[in-house]
Amino acid sequence: MKLDLGDVFDPSEIWAARNRIKQYIYRTPLIFSDSLSKLTGSEIYIKPECWQRCGCFKVRGAVSHVSSLTQGELDKGLVTASSGNHALAVAFASTLFGRPPTRIYVPEDADPAKVKRIMEWEPELIYHGNSFFDAYKESRRYEKETGATFVHSHGDRRVIAGQGTIGLEVMEDLPDVDTIIVPIGGGGLISGISVAAKTISDDIRIVGVEPSAAPGAYTSLRDGVAHEEIEIEESIADGLLGGFGSLPFQICSKTVDETHLVEDSEIIEAMRAFQREEQLMVEAASSVGLAGLMTGKVEAKGEKVVIIVTSRNIDAARYNQLIS
Repeated sequence: MKLDLGDVFDPSEIWAARNRIKQYIYRTPLIFSDSLSKLTGSEIYIKPECWQRCGCFKVRGAVSHVSSLTQGELDKGLVTASSGNHALAVAFASTLFGRPPTRIYVPEDADPAKVKRIMEWEPELIYHGNSFFDAYKESRRYEKETGATFVHSHGDRRVIAGQGTIGLEVMEDLPDVDTIIVPIGGGGLISGISVAAKTISDDIRIVGVEPSAAPGAYTSLRDGVAHEEIEIEESIADGLLGGFGSLPFQICSKTVDETHLVEDSEIIEAMRAFQREEQLMVEAASSVGLAGLMTGKVEAKGEKVVIIVTSRNIDAARYNQLIS
């Protein structure tokens, strides 16, 4: 089919991104889970981006962006803001392309386990503010002041195209998939996956799930306007705590079929199920999709369902505390 998004986004950008990044990333497998299928009443397949380089899907988008930059842009340096995984991915991507100066802003309460992994790639790390929004605003100020290249976590076409390569792999491995369930933070992942999948087949249902503590996508798609800054409550799914980007909103309003909200207690049950049934130790943010299925908020009985498992970067002590 031909998915027409006008000037908002050209699906061919996803295929171009795959050509740019394929030598730098893993092509993760699609794994059938007999135990999760019995648990949910659906035919469940796991897309384990938790096994991706850097332990998260974010590396696809970061490498897609950085690989497209000119030498002049690289020489000016890179800057971004992130609560963890995107920062890790950008720091890693910079090492692939000459190690340009890379400055990363994180909020004061950033997960120490993720910060430790970020620093393995030796960027300049700046703590700023009490939330992602504070760190983000300061990073954009630095961009304007220095001319550094800003690598957006979800609101950039090249980043979205990189994340969309996950959708291409799903469609190649399971062409008759009925539903793809995607965690939502800023919206870059579900934007890319939904465009890739629906360019290939318009029969696929794309379902987004996010924590009720940060219902950016849910309220944006309900209200018909992008809520880029929202009131955020505390949640264990720290990687999904933010607003819904303007570009993802423009894309997802045409490609996403449903969005659902889950509570922290439901996310913890899903984390336990991943560990118990598939021996997967994953982040809370990775578990919202399964939580949506287990609670019945996402109805998919008898369907072929792909769950995107996004990341594994969680401190072992924190993980054990949550699931115990």
